[in-house]
Amino acid sequence: MSYIKIQCNNCDKIHQIDAKEIDFEQIGSDARQMGVEITYKGNVEIQCNCGQNIEINHLFWEYPQDVENDKETEVSGGIIVENTL
Repeated sequence: MSYIKIQCNNCDKIHQIDAKEIDFEQIGSDARQMGVEITYKGNVEIQCNCGQNIEINHLFWEYPQDVENDKETEVSGGIIVENTL
């Protein structure tokens, strides 16, 4: 199963968020030579026990369809320790 581990900027606690906890939605598509490139975005916000809000935004692209082509993860309030999304 895919997941991301984030370390809180405030208290250094490590949080693991499974992919199934992130709501993904299609946010765009472009016609290309081998078919359609589809862009998906998922985000989740958690609150650490110390009160720090941590927000994770994950984008990924399928091209050709059903093949992950690229991905990008942004985090605020923490740092990425491990990312298998």
